[in-house]
Amino acid sequence: MTCNLHKQEAINRTHAIDFFSNYATTLLSSGATSLRTETNIGRMAEFYNIKVIITIMPKHVQIMLTMGDESVVRVVSRTMGINFYSITELSRLSWRVVEERLDVATANKILEEIKSKKRCHIAIVTIMAGLANASFCRLFGGDYWAMFFVLIATISGFYTKHELVNKIGIDARIATIFAASISSVLSCGASMYGLGNTPEVSLATSVLYLVPGIPYINAFSDLINGHHICALSWLISALETTIC
Repeated sequence: MTCNLHKQEAINRTHAIDFFSNYATTLLSSGATSLRTETNIGRMAEFYNIKVIITIMPKHVQIMLTMGDESVVRVVSRTMGINFYSITELSRLSWRVVEERLDVATANKILEEIKSKKRCHIAIVTIMAGLANASFCRLFGGDYWAMFFVLIATISGFYTKHELVNKIGIDARIATIFAASISSVLSCGASMYGLGNTPEVSLATSVLYLVPGIPYINAFSDLINGHHICALSWLISALETTIC
């Protein structure tokens, strides 16, 4: 009986470390801040009566899970790919675990469903990015001709960057340079053809979609919450993109 009980505890501990490591890397890779990740994991760990210590680094996450007198450590790599849907649903999952008293197996099943959710089609995202950037143009005083050229410039640049990075495999920083060049050239159409009264606004706002907002926000969040290495990594990444 003692042997079987020890085996069952080992299986539960393995399932738990699999779930927490999977959850942490998915959440961080989606663009969540270190504070949100720690808070969500801490909420679930408290419910499961498990002690979890998480060390977040720019490219990997180390998790130490303690159940009773035994501990297990897992180091997993993290990738980058902003996904607001995953951030929202994973945060909601952490509350569901507590409120609905979900076991680890059920929580992990929901996690896999969230991960398998197909992302919005690139055509829709591209059009929405174009409309959003055209709205920024209007916000900064651009007329309708300026908005039109910003819309075309954004759609062209956004799609170009996506294809260069995801289809060809070019470094994102080089792809950013190409996208910015295309967008800025196309936005000059208002000035070249003498259309509208605010061609300078068209040019100035044509590349706003490339500004790395999430890295800047996460850098500030990690800085004020003591994750200085991650904060520096986010900041350097954001500055590289901005310079490109």
